[in-house]
Parts: sequence; structure tokens; C-alpha cells
Amino acid sequence: MKQSIDKLNKERQELNKLMLSEDKFFTEFVKLDDEVYSEHVIPKKYKELMGLSISIVSKCDECILYHIQGCLKEGASKEEIIETIKISVIGGGSVLFPHARYAFKILQELKVL
Repeated sequence: MKQSIDKLNKERQELNKLMLSEDKFFTEFVKLDDEVYSEHVIPKKYKELMGLSISIVSKCDECILYHIQGCLKEGASKEEIIETIKISVIGGGSVLFPHARYAFKILQELKVL
């Protein structure tokens, strides 16, 4: 399944380049996103965990993958990621179980579980 993750990442990068080349709005949005998620008062690891929670509550599987990778890159532990998933489900309800399952699938594919 790692191949499918690599494929999703490559596709996201290619489509982002296309969007950035077509309209300045997307370039400005990326700058703002990079600034907000950078290291400041709140460490980047915690911002990635928040991003993961928002992604689950927003029901965005592509975002879940992106932020799990960000969490791991920033040194979040398996336990921190699972706790973030639990908080998301408690906050949003059982309708988020499919997205929690997807998050666990990604963790399994990335060999975290």
C-alpha cells in the first residue's frame, strides 16, 4: 500500500503545481498556510496534530494522510496521533468513525502500527 501513498503524494504535488501556475490566489494561500503551520509559539508538532484533528472532523481523507505524514515528520508518537484521533471522534461523533478508520489504515500502511 505504500505505493498508493506515494501515488497520492505525487498526484497532490503535481496538482498543486498546476493550481499555483494558474492563479496567484493559490500561491498566496500556500504562503499563509506555510506561515500558520510553521514553528512559532505553538510547536509545529502540535500544529500538525491540530491539523490532523481538523482533517478528521472535516472528513478530508487527503488531508488526514497529509497531516499524519506531517505529525510523523515532526516527531509525534503513535500514542499522540491516536489520542488526536480519539479527541476528533469525541468532538465530532460516531459519523467520523470511517475517517478514524482511514487514519488507522494510513498509520498501518506507514508501518506506525
